[in-house]
Amino acid sequence: MKSILPLVLFSALLTAASLSSQAQTNSSASASTPSVEDKQKASLDKHIKPVLSALNLNDAAKEEKTREVLSEFLVAHDAWHQTNDAQLKDLWNNFNRARGKQDKAGADKALAQIDGVYATFKPEHDKLISGLATVLSPEQIETVEDVFTVNKVKVTYNVYLEIFPTLTAEQKAVVLKDLKDAREQAVDAGPMTEKSAFFKKYKIVIEEDYLTAQGYDPKQARKDFAAKQKAGGAAQ
Repeated sequence: MKSILPLVLFSALLTAASLSSQAQTNSSASASTPSVEDKQKASLDKHIKPVLSALNLNDAAKEEKTREVLSEFLVAHDAWHQTNDAQLKDLWNNFNRARGKQDKAGADKALAQIDGVYATFKPEHDKLISGLATVLSPEQIETVEDVFTVNKVKVTYNVYLEIFPTLTAEQKAVVLKDLKDAREQAVDAGPMTEKSAFFKKYKIVIEEDYLTAQGYDPKQARKDFAAKQKAGGAAQ
């Protein structure tokens, strides 16, 4: 019996040490694995930080309110897209196929269906704009929208000025308005490819409808612009 007792005690000590080690490992793993809340906060910060940086408010109260409004919008945005992205992907594919076949009726039908889906998100979009309006000026709200759409209005507008250098002031205003309408819809879009798709939608309106009616030949203008760029690159 004397010889058994030390063995039993030794075994008990080993078991206790093993359990302690396992508990420490589990605790360490739990501490190093981000929770769902941590992941959501990191995602929100990733999207909100560039907006606040661009606004440069220098006002803690305004900054906090802006962050609150943006956070609420982004959470709703993510949940809505999780529910609707599969349907939207099919509809955008329908649009692209119709455009490839030069089927204007089919393309218009797909766009109408896409707008119908996004109509269910309009209350959240309106809440975003009205919430921002309590602390930001209209120009600052445009800055928020520009960050969410990687400045596509400015970039696309400047390219149009190069492709169509003879645009009148009135024509420039129409082009800019259409691009801002594209931005308004693109804010609600999910991936960047879809944001670009909304700009494509309005570029079709600008080129195939408006500028063509104004006497321009957008296809030829783009060819001339491409040739000019190519010649410029060769000269360098």
